Amino acid sequence: MGDFLDFISNFIEITGDSVADSIILAVIGVVAFLVAFGIVGMIFDALGIYDSDLMSGAHWTIRIIVFLGLSFVCILMAKFIKWLFSFQWWIYLIAGLLLVGTIILTFVIRHKLMKKKAEQAKKENDNRTIEAKSIDKDHCPRCGGLLVKRHGPYGDFYGCENYSRSNCRYTRKFK
Repeated sequence: MGDFLDFISNFIEITGDSVADSIILAVIGVVAFLVAFGIVGMIFDALGIYDSDLMSGAHWTIRIIVFLGLSFVCILMAKFIKWLFSFQWWIYLIAGLLLVGTIILTFVIRHKLMKKKAEQAKKENDNRTIEAKSIDKDHCPRCGGLLVKRHGPYGDFYGCENYSRSNCRYTRKFK
């Protein structure tokens, strides 16, 4: 049996160490055999097929196919686990996490800076509007001309002094 495992471990390299590979393949073989034997028995019991003379060959053929399939999957899983614990995998994981973290951090900082600039611009606009309203009570907001008190058919109002020069028609109620 040891020669057979050594023969197989020469074709299937999991860890690179022939002793470790032989032990892993022996464990995989035992587990795959037990699972295959149990599954096929449960399937034929569930189907109600109990004729051992008729089904004996089919049982063992199906068990061998299931055993080989399970062995193949378990060997791939062992190789994957070996790869997971290899040094390169950790380097790639750390590099990937650093890259993703840097990208996310860059977008977060950029978003906060843009939001801060937008808030400052809004405050400046609000301050200009307040200044314009408080300082320019006597000036026209459209052309900058002085507002002059006038009298019309509906009462007194303020009108722009540039009404006749530049056709500025700005008016505001007299209070």
